[in-house]
Amino acid sequence: MRKWTTVLAACLCALAMTAVSVGAVDDGAAGAVQTPAAGRGSGQSVTASPTAATSGAPAGDVEGYAAVAENDRFRLYADLQRGDFALLDIAADRLWYSGQWDVLDQDSPAYDLNVGKIKTDLVSMLAVDFVQLSTVASTPMPTNQNSYAYCVVNNNVTVRQVSGGYRADYYFEDMGATVPVEVLLKDDGLSVRVIGGEIQMGDKYWITSIQLLPGFMAGDDRAEGYLFVPSGSGALIELNAGRGNLASYSEMVYGSDAAIEVEEFEGLGRDILIPVYGLKYGDGGITAIITQGDAFANICADSNSPDTSFSRVYAEYVTAIVDDTTLFESDYTNQRVINGIEQRESFDDFQVDFTVMSDGADYSRMAAIYRNYLIENGLEKKAAAPELFVTLYGAATRKASFLGIPYTDTFALTSFADAEAILRDLNDGGAAVSLQYIGWNNSGVENRKAASKFSPVGVLGGKSGYRQLDSFLSSGSNSAYFDLDPITVRKSGNGFSALSDVVKSIFNTRTPQYKYMRSVYVPVNTEDPWYLLNSGKALEAVRKFVKSDSYGNGVSLYGAGEMLYSDFSKNSISRAETVANYQAMFEALGDREIAVNSGNAYVYRYVDKIYSLPTTNDGNVLFSCSVPFVQMVLHGYVSYGAEQGDDLLDCIALGASPYYSGVAIDDSELIETSFNWLYGSSYDNWSEEAKADFAAYSEVYAALYDQALVSYEETDGVSRSVFEDGTAILVNRTEQAVTAGGVEVPARGYRVIGG
Repeated sequence: MRKWTTVLAACLCALAMTAVSVGAVDDGAAGAVQTPAAGRGSGQSVTASPTAATSGAPAGDVEGYAAVAENDRFRLYADLQRGDFALLDIAADRLWYSGQWDVLDQDSPAYDLNVGKIKTDLVSMLAVDFVQLSTVASTPMPTNQNSYAYCVVNNNVTVRQVSGGYRADYYFEDMGATVPVEVLLKDDGLSVRVIGGEIQMGDKYWITSIQLLPGFMAGDDRAEGYLFVPSGSGALIELNAGRGNLASYSEMVYGSDAAIEVEEFEGLGRDILIPVYGLKYGDGGITAIITQGDAFANICADSNSPDTSFSRVYAEYVTAIVDDTTLFESDYTNQRVINGIEQRESFDDFQVDFTVMSDGADYSRMAAIYRNYLIENGLEKKAAAPELFVTLYGAATRKASFLGIPYTDTFALTSFADAEAILRDLNDGGAAVSLQYIGWNNSGVENRKAASKFSPVGVLGGKSGYRQLDSFLSSGSNSAYFDLDPITVRKSGNGFSALSDVVKSIFNTRTPQYKYMRSVYVPVNTEDPWYLLNSGKALEAVRKFVKSDSYGNGVSLYGAGEMLYSDFSKNSISRAETVANYQAMFEALGDREIAVNSGNAYVYRYVDKIYSLPTTNDGNVLFSCSVPFVQMVLHGYVSYGAEQGDDLLDCIALGASPYYSGVAIDDSELIETSFNWLYGSSYDNWSEEAKADFAAYSEVYAALYDQALVSYEETDGVSRSVFEDGTAILVNRTEQAVTAGGVEVPARGYRVIGG
């Protein structure tokens, strides 16, 4: 399907098209309505699209739609019976419809290429998953209904104009539930909002999620293009790639909720860091930003398959989390799994802003649109001159015994004196360092009690050792971020309870956190679990720490950049409230510089450094390739380090500081401890490589560190990164020299052009 339809041609075709009954398209649809005639979204035979147009003069009206808003670039039309829309890009003469209407037109090839329920999904404004409350304990799988087959067909839609657009209320009769949607015109496209405060649930059923515009950002093989999905650094899904029925993607923005117990390790994934997705179709496209409700969002995508000719991407609003627990777990014969559902007393608004790209659409432009959005919302340039990113681990614990009596021994992985010696050695080798020091406070790397006070670990050198390291840092050019973990607890203390102040599940039990054996995907059963402090209590811990610490060094705030969670206890805290608590923690740290790991979007305007920013996607079979979308958004604004294991060429191509982590002690001392995952990380193993990497990196980025990365392309192992001052970096990851753009780039090498 093409993503545009000539408005004039579409209107002329309307005279020749016949309406089609869709009552049989979906088994759940009671009754039938007529599909829109051509010009109202059904498309123009094979070469036209229900969602965009290519030529012809803009029409004053679109048949069957009423103009409800207009600005210099766009005119918004609404069907005041069905509640769907058509958006006219005036200068480009293109119409973007809310659904793929040609799938309901028997004269269109799309009719036979799309089978079953997908037909009405693709023309719906929304779809909902719901469960029956009386049976959810034993039957957790939700049922899905879409607004076309279950609301429009049954005349259960109420539409009215509002200032700047219109509102449609969709009543799902089977559930007794109503979902209101507001569509407003904005300067560069549309804003579509599920009005959370007015969602009405029935007595017997509960909506668990709402898929917003599931057929809007979709394309088939009538134009080249791709979907953008923000998995890890970013991923593209080529249109018409044909990944099959099992190829789909649905992940929660900012990662899965840590309040849900994970019983099996699912592998090293890449979370969604940013609430953005996109469509490139021909030379046009759409960038979607979830501007409200992002903490409750999933981003979903699927590819064309035997059931559909379309690839599509959309956002889903999670209105309830369903979890399960096992009763009589130790009694295999009588084990029973029951399910519980979160029932919120109120719902936040869920809003997606859609920016229409008239021409020249690609993921680089999508990144620029999101970067500009962040700038408008407080993002400032804070990137620092090149530094080597280094994480050092401080104190650890191990099991020991004295005269046969077992006890827990605390030992130094990297003492304060060791950290200073490592920094001096790196500095002498020419490297300026951004240090993240983990496990220096409280009880070391593995928190025992909530970290709410300044308490340097004795075996590292105590307060006197800390003062000496602080003095060294104050007199040099390095930056340092002392890690503060206000979240993980193993025992009560420091004013916080490991029983009553930690996160609870839907079943009002503590949610344990585990290490996992990656070989067999189950928890390590030789180590005790730990728990997550309620984020309100974690905020309280940070405020206490700030009052107790007079040094004012930079802080690496554990968890804030890579972990989001609810608390389902009586005094529940939602994911959105946890985001607000994280941001309050940043505010409480005052003028201190702040670092985080991974880097969820809600931290960007607060932090100075991001350690281990993902440089690939999660490897879903649906994806065609990884793209450095997050790096393009952040470069020049926030300094970030590469992921552990990324080589120098990745750093040069993506503007990511080389990143190393480890300990001062010899590897042999880690054997038979719970820290054997650090084996091989002794400083002596990587010191020379780190110095060499930094020398090469700093030479390239001395004048580029504060420049935005405006475009990135990669073909056959050769990439081209272009910055806002016009400098281009060519990186050749192949084993043979290549010539690109008239420039020879050596094997496993790079060239800098301009600047």
